[in-house]
Amino acid sequence: MSAPLLPILTRRETLKVGAATVLGGLTGAAQWAHGAEAKAPSMHVYPDYAWLRGFSVVPSWGARIEEAWWNYDGGRFREEVALAKPLHANCIRLWIEFTAWMADPDRVTERFLDAVKAIDEHGMKTMPVLFNRWHDFQWDYGGQYTEDLGRDWGPKLAYVRALVKPLATDPRVLIWDLCNEPQGVPREFDWLKQVAGAVRESGARQPITIGTMIGGNIEQFAPLCDVLCAHPYTHTPAELRGQIDSFKAIRQKFGKVLLVNECIPGCLDDGRRAELARFYTRMLSEAGFGWMGWALREGKAVSTRRDRHDGNGLNGEGFHPFFTREGKLRGGLEFLCEKPKVLPPWER
Repeated sequence: MSAPLLPILTRRETLKVGAATVLGGLTGAAQWAHGAEAKAPSMHVYPDYAWLRGFSVVPSWGARIEEAWWNYDGGRFREEVALAKPLHANCIRLWIEFTAWMADPDRVTERFLDAVKAIDEHGMKTMPVLFNRWHDFQWDYGGQYTEDLGRDWGPKLAYVRALVKPLATDPRVLIWDLCNEPQGVPREFDWLKQVAGAVRESGARQPITIGTMIGGNIEQFAPLCDVLCAHPYTHTPAELRGQIDSFKAIRQKFGKVLLVNECIPGCLDDGRRAELARFYTRMLSEAGFGWMGWALREGKAVSTRRDRHDGNGLNGEGFHPFFTREGKLRGGLEFLCEKPKVLPPWER
């Protein structure tokens, strides 16, 4: 794989990119205001997300996102997402990519729709994440690169429409996540503005979010979102409290609801990871943001296997799964089996 034209930013480096990053002579907010006014969503519109709990899923057989869809197995997928139900999950953040779809658009679309069906069969909603912009320097699992942002976006928008149109008014889809962790580099706002337009033009009535991280990264892309998003990965309750306060300030500044669809630092030690999960899930729920953990099950992708963890964890040990490859809940996480105090709106 060739190196990007511009360096990929880490989460910490991205925080240095402010909300007022100039893109083509206009700030992100100004560019959005210059375009057509977006229609407000009419499905799954909620005042807060305290009830949200779930997990990100790249099926365990995929070392890259493409492999997960090219080798898709509906039966195995159903077995994997079923693991989330005893933990009272109500949503699965489902990763897919243009590079997976382009190999066989009809077949991959069919598989994606089957995955949404499988998640619904287990009583959960789907939060599709359409693109990925986070990359590991050693064991990358795919997505969009800096070079891609300056190319013809027509095929990518065709991909977006192919996935969104069949589900545009389908209550099984909770929200559309346009992109995981855009890095704040030039051209990203314009690209995701077009992606957002394609989702809305396809008739989507569900809200749109973008899987942004914290601080300026959230603010930069906030104009494109119906619902704001945060990815906290700090290591202590005090640090998380500080981030929660900043999320509340951003929520107030933009007058938009905020949710957390990726969180909880990894760790090779099961007990220490469980301690993190305990205060994260409690504090984020109490703040009204909910939580979705990365990731559901041990697999082949970086950060989902012990020998290929990323640096995003305690002592740089970013091993993130909640379940082992054998489907066993990691030690110390049994508290997640307790019934939550707040149920999702469709179960009340």
